Amino acid sequence: MATDQGASMQMNDGPANRRRIPVVEAIVALLAQVEPVSDHERVLVLDAMGRTLVEDIPAPADVPPFDYATLDGYAVRASDTDGAAPDQPVSFVVVGVLAAGVVASRALGKGEAYRILTGAPVPPGGDAVVPFEGTDGKGFGGWDGSDAMSLGLTEKRVAVRVQVQTGADVRRRAEDQRAGEVLLRSGTRVRPAEVAVLASAGIFSVWVHRRIRIGVLSTGDELVARDHVGPLGPGKIRDANGPALLALVSRDGAVPVDLGQALDEPNSVRASLLKGVDHGCDLIVTSGGVSMGDRDMVKHVIRDDGEVSIWSIDLRPGKPFTFGRFHGVPIMALPGNPVSAMVTYELLVNPVVRRMQGDRAAVPVEVMAIADQEILNDSGRENFVRGVARIDDRVRGSVEWHVRPTGPQGSGILTSMARANCLIRLSPDTKRVESGERVRLRLMDASPLW
Repeated sequence: MATDQGASMQMNDGPANRRRIPVVEAIVALLAQVEPVSDHERVLVLDAMGRTLVEDIPAPADVPPFDYATLDGYAVRASDTDGAAPDQPVSFVVVGVLAAGVVASRALGKGEAYRILTGAPVPPGGDAVVPFEGTDGKGFGGWDGSDAMSLGLTEKRVAVRVQVQTGADVRRRAEDQRAGEVLLRSGTRVRPAEVAVLASAGIFSVWVHRRIRIGVLSTGDELVARDHVGPLGPGKIRDANGPALLALVSRDGAVPVDLGQALDEPNSVRASLLKGVDHGCDLIVTSGGVSMGDRDMVKHVIRDDGEVSIWSIDLRPGKPFTFGRFHGVPIMALPGNPVSAMVTYELLVNPVVRRMQGDRAAVPVEVMAIADQEILNDSGRENFVRGVARIDDRVRGSVEWHVRPTGPQGSGILTSMARANCLIRLSPDTKRVESGERVRLRLMDASPLW
């Protein structure tokens, strides 16, 4: 396969001449390189969790299908309550009792009321509900013990002490969904809320994009086998990146394919990547082997067997990064440091995964927060500091996000990721954030919508 000449030239340039790509520019470039998979399948709604809808879904019927009471009280004609007040109640004849699932036997007439419970259909002729607290009605709320039901069934008249407007405490037919209108858009990722909407409309299965298959490969002569038991040999470390990336792939709704580990040797890397191609991977994610060292072979194998489109991001942690294609399969090569690998996955791989699975909302949620302590950025790059975000509502009438760093921010301090629920985004020009100043947060595991 032909090599991208521009990328090859970039890789051969000296470090001083190589432009590090800003994170936002890199995300835009990455999303332009991939398309949603064309394969789709019909699945039950519960099995669609985390999947992306292929087509717009119209509402098959009105929801709700009828007007109903939103609280316990009395269904009336609103005009009949004109002038009602605590010292001048209006008397109504109670003509029946309506509970959820029970339909009125006849329409309301002037001066009549139905005793009605939450969820019950509003009777013909009725256009408002008077809360039971605004009447002298008995037996509501369960406070009258075992006699509550009999009190309601034997009730003949009720005094209404409040005036109500048309539509008061009535949920109207088609207030949520109108038949024929688009219920959910193509490209929507199915969450519990979407499951509920589909269930409310009587939709039991939907067409979704298939889950993409993502191969995960760890590289490095220093890695011991993942099932290694006992002390480590000199210079050896355990493989945290492989399990972490496989878990992130699974979290993002894709199918993880474990490609194991490769040595820092071209043939070993090439054989492992070819295994990903043979296993039908739609995307391959690697860790290690993309920096400037003599034994960093991943980027060279990608270049020699395919093409490189992006290399080196203006980012801390995670500057070493390569995107290209290996035998036609998109490949994203991440740094070897565990924190750098996870941060670059969150920032760069996650949007690509979402796009390939058809998700229209590819860029994660960001919010502004108040720094609870000083935060420094001496990297000269855009820095994503691992942080702990919280909501503070101690000031009356004000709810604010607050954030603090997790602690030491070295790219090898993996526990900083376990302690974090967000990334604090500092621009290259931001050298210091004082306590009390506002910063931008990228919330991890928070799903964007559009």
